[in-house]
Amino acid sequence: MVRIAITAACLAVLLSALSPKDGHAFRCGSGLVTEGDRSGKVLIECGPPTFKEAGGVKTTEKSRTTRGKKTLKSSGTESIHEKSGKVERWTYNCGEHDLIYVLTFEGGILKKEETMGYGKGRSGCQGRR
Repeated sequence: MVRIAITAACLAVLLSALSPKDGHAFRCGSGLVTEGDRSGKVLIECGPPTFKEAGGVKTTEKSRTTRGKKTLKSSGTESIHEKSGKVERWTYNCGEHDLIYVLTFEGGILKKEETMGYGKGRSGCQGRR
C-alpha cells in the first residue's frame, strides 16, 4: 500500500513538472497553445476567433534615479518608455458546455490566457462540439 502511495506521489510530481508554465494552456482540437506561442500558430491550431479586439501599443514605464547628474525634473528621476508591441485580445466561445477563452497577444506573442465563464450556443472552437 505504501508503494502505491509513493508511486502516485512521484507520478504527480512528474506530471506537474511536464505541464506548461503556470498551468496556462488552451486546447484547440488535437493541438495545445501556451504562453509564448506566436499568433500564427494559434490561428492554425485554433482557427479564427469568435471575436477579435485590437488594443493599441502597450508601453511600460520605468523610472530611475540619476545620481550625480542634474536633470530637468526637481525630483531627480527620469522616465523611460518601452514599447512592447501591438496588443490584441482574441475571444473563443466554445459553446454552452464549455468556456469562453480570451487570449491576449502582445507583439504577436501569446502573453495571457483567461476564461470568462461558460459560453453560449454552439461552439465556435475548432475541434470542440
